[in-house]
Amino acid sequence: MPVKLFDQTINLLQRSLDLRTSRHQVLSHNIANVSTPDYSPKEIPFQKILERSVDPSSIIHLVRTHPGHLSGGYEPGVEIETLAQEVSLDEEMAKLAENNLKYQAGVQALVKKIEALRITLIEGGK
Repeated sequence: MPVKLFDQTINLLQRSLDLRTSRHQVLSHNIANVSTPDYSPKEIPFQKILERSVDPSSIIHLVRTHPGHLSGGYEPGVEIETLAQEVSLDEEMAKLAENNLKYQAGVQALVKKIEALRITLIEGGK
């Protein structure tokens, strides 16, 4: 029976970090446009996208048809919703701080997972 070295946890953590990075970009854009008239803030429905990521058959991947084409700027398959409200600097800054903390927690979880794999490989070779 083959041993699976990398489980679904690493893939889920990677997807989570990618989404947190895209969300940081969206929130930063909202903050940059706080004084722009008629600008509606954007948001990434993080939980919905992450839940869909657990089911790989539901992910839509973008394909470059020409090497000169640029990527979309955000993680492929990321939905960006426009909110029906004005930009609140305080709310956006709070969301940005929360997103940063969750990103750091995801990085720490990934580091712990990789460290556990490293220890397993070292101890398994003895």
